[in-house]
Amino acid sequence: MNKADLIYHSRIYKIFKPFYSGIGHVLMFHRVGINDDQVFTRDLMVRPAFLEASLKYFISRDIDVVSLDECYRRLTSGKRVKRFVTFTLDDGYEDNLTQALPVFEKYGAPFSVFLTTGFPDHQIVLWWYHLENLIMNHDSIEFEDGNRGFSFRTSTKSEKKDAFWEIRRYIMQSKQEELLPRLQKIFKKDLQGLLDLTKKMALSWDQITELSNHPLATIGSHTVKHMALSELPEKEVLTEIKEAIGIIREKTGKPVAHLAYPYGISSTVGPREFRIAGQCDVKLAFTTESSNILKRHIKHLHALPRIEMTESWDHPSFEFYMNGFTPFIHKFIR
Repeated sequence: MNKADLIYHSRIYKIFKPFYSGIGHVLMFHRVGINDDQVFTRDLMVRPAFLEASLKYFISRDIDVVSLDECYRRLTSGKRVKRFVTFTLDDGYEDNLTQALPVFEKYGAPFSVFLTTGFPDHQIVLWWYHLENLIMNHDSIEFEDGNRGFSFRTSTKSEKKDAFWEIRRYIMQSKQEELLPRLQKIFKKDLQGLLDLTKKMALSWDQITELSNHPLATIGSHTVKHMALSELPEKEVLTEIKEAIGIIREKTGKPVAHLAYPYGISSTVGPREFRIAGQCDVKLAFTTESSNILKRHIKHLHALPRIEMTESWDHPSFEFYMNGFTPFIHKFIR
């Protein structure tokens, strides 16, 4: 019996519940479907069966599955509220409509899609999928950017992994005006070739409108260009947040009150972005800090945590997280 099994069967993890289980949970997904070919981007997709199992876990424990608006109401009511969970999906993939929606409909469960408006407008390159395809199909990768040359061996699994994360880091450090030129040099494709994958995988505006009209769905903002906001000047951060909200409102005819920061880790979003979100009349804004919603978060509505869900989660994983054991461990490590 390994340590995780020992902790699970001993039930010792439940001693953390009063301190770290919190008052609710906000879950983060991306794609929903089946693609066993993915390696580095595998955690961005869960199977419909996993999404359903996640819903059943909370329903079986009498935890309310609520919309973002209801999440906001419970956080700001000033009263003791029943424990809740909110399901969110980032970016705006077509499978959110074709694969995820039927699961939510089966249980009458509300959910939200945080939309990057550049995807349906076919302005944003899904470079993380291009990068995986490039690395998995080549034994070496070379490109130049200005006077700087890059060369990676990618013949083994270890080399492929190292190359993926190194090139990913280089791309994410791009300033807005540098991003597209870098992508074209790395992938050796013109803009049209880079955008073909976006057109194939992203929701269209007609599909987004269909979702926005569904009684279970809420459309939130994930900015215009899915940039690391900390890399942008303050004026551009304001534009990224405010413009996306305006575009979605114009296209769907519905108000947009909630935001998820792209990437959402501490190196990409911080106090400046939290302040700007508040200036844009955003009610709730989410990072990817991995934590349950605690009472203290009521004072930080523009810096709320979300729990990233992956296929690696099993029943003990849910129990450890929702009872506060895993958040405690994360806090202790930090």
